[in-house]
Amino acid sequence: MIDRYKLYLRIFLTVFWILTCYGFVAEELIPPIAGGKNTVFLLCDFIFLALGILTIRNRGDVAVCVSFVVLAIFTTIILNHESWLTLTNGFRDFLGIIFAVPIVRWFYTHTRSAEFRRLMFRTMNIWLWLQAVCITWQFIRYGAGDMGGGTMGEGASGMVSMLIYLTSFCLISRTWDTSDYMQSLRKNWKYILLLYPTFLNETKVSFLMLAAYFVLLLKYDRKLVLRLFYIVPIAIGLFIGLGAAYFSATGQDTEEVLSSEFIEEYMYGLDLDRLVEIGQMVQDGIIEVDPSEPWSQDIPRIAKLGLIIYPLELTGGGVLFGAGVGEFKGWTVVNMPTFAAEYQWLLQGSRPWLFFLLVQIGIVGILWWGWTAFHQYFIRRSKQPLNTQFQLFLWGSLAIILFYNDSLREIWFTSWLAILTLSYRYSDDEDISEDDISAPVTIAESE
Repeated sequence: MIDRYKLYLRIFLTVFWILTCYGFVAEELIPPIAGGKNTVFLLCDFIFLALGILTIRNRGDVAVCVSFVVLAIFTTIILNHESWLTLTNGFRDFLGIIFAVPIVRWFYTHTRSAEFRRLMFRTMNIWLWLQAVCITWQFIRYGAGDMGGGTMGEGASGMVSMLIYLTSFCLISRTWDTSDYMQSLRKNWKYILLLYPTFLNETKVSFLMLAAYFVLLLKYDRKLVLRLFYIVPIAIGLFIGLGAAYFSATGQDTEEVLSSEFIEEYMYGLDLDRLVEIGQMVQDGIIEVDPSEPWSQDIPRIAKLGLIIYPLELTGGGVLFGAGVGEFKGWTVVNMPTFAAEYQWLLQGSRPWLFFLLVQIGIVGILWWGWTAFHQYFIRRSKQPLNTQFQLFLWGSLAIILFYNDSLREIWFTSWLAILTLSYRYSDDEDISEDDISAPVTIAESE
């Protein structure tokens, strides 16, 4: 007789680790497999979809799935008259949003949930160490930059940095004593140490994450003011030291990066008209640019949100329902959707999650995601320590993602978020010790 728990667990972990490690392995260890990435990821998508359908039980999760299917068909097929192939291909970008939580929820609510929790905490520990090793390797070989994506490889630097902070916080909360801040720091030194890779990949959001990390570990009571007398100087020294290390590692000028002009250029663009003109000429084949200079084609994040409004008004779905699902898929194999073909210069490059949703499913889609995120990530009751602090950290991270990147389209990213979040929601009275976290990983501890 087939043990469904072990079968589903092996499938889930296999898909997760393939998606998580394929980039680094293909780029650094076995380059010949790089050409098979699209095929492997497509297969993983179908397996993940099948597993999601098999494990979905919660009525709220079913409502999330059905409502998205209805919305996607309405905006893509009915309003924008795109093909079913475009819809199907575009649906892959939302698999993690729809099915990651149902799959992980199935394990956390299984009769063997305690076993699964221990396994996941050990996996978190291993994952953190792997990112430290891989990002250090990438930094030594390529320097600071987008190549520092850890096991995910090139282009995942922002995503991996964010997950490093959330994962470290999840692990540190198991043994953190809010009444003794300094002793807790010493006791959990390795989880603090494992934050260092986030300063090797030129991820500026790391400074925000680092500040939130240590602030949320504080105990908020009447003695907080007294504790701040020794915590604040330590924090200032830590930020100065890490800041110096960051600017030294990335070779950037401190005054330039911290200037208002740099921030405006990074988020909006000082000469936006020129960037738009270059992007359109590149798309039309009038000029060619050096691929190593992405600024010449990549419209800044916030600027994209403003520029996309008028083009969307010309589509069948308008700003309310968007241009249809699939605008960011099929650029290499399947024929590019009509809207994407015309505005590729604007859709390519760095994409905030807000932009990603607005283009495809409009304002209605943004509201749909807000409701979905609340259903999936809000923790009503939990026995775990620092639950409230983790929620604040999580929701702050989601707010950053809205204006920073489209990481939520990645199955491995949403799966990891689900594992972290539901570890608080489906807690039990069993303590997870440091020995449990550090023990070797095994698929099944009991036969």
